[in-house]
Amino acid sequence: MRQKINYIQIIFHLIATYFLVFSFQSFAWIHDVKLINLTETYGAENIVTNHEKYGIGLEEIALFTFWPRLACLIGILFAFLLSIAISKMKKWSILNSFVILLISYFLYRFDILSWKYSKSFLSVNRFIDDYQTIFILNGSCLLIIGLVIFFSKWTNRLIQNQYQEII
Repeated sequence: MRQKINYIQIIFHLIATYFLVFSFQSFAWIHDVKLINLTETYGAENIVTNHEKYGIGLEEIALFTFWPRLACLIGILFAFLLSIAISKMKKWSILNSFVILLISYFLYRFDILSWKYSKSFLSVNRFIDDYQTIFILNGSCLLIIGLVIFFSKWTNRLIQNQYQEII
């Protein structure tokens, strides 16, 4: 196992992590479709103030923000584990996977790679009105893109070539 930093691996695995994190977040929103529809119709302040009227508990409102954040962290952890597994299979340094974990966590923690700005480019919600379908399609597309980047022969060949140049 080589103990060298491979910038190509870090860049590609960070991009793949980005897609995986936001796919997990999209899947987490599926649980809250009812609350999202009510908020869109009646307004967030009205829903919070009159939550009993709409059949929404305070726990559900609190979990509305909790699950997507937890899903992002799970996405980072899943991408980290994938990066380690690929690194071990290809006999690459797992130090790069730890660098990816740290960078992706700090980018998430300080909201530098915000979904607010990216979703307009990566989302299919312009064409579909049903939130559940939007979240399933977005999550699936982002998950597929992330996994393709992780397991693509082309990206793995570029990373391997970078390792050969280091030696």
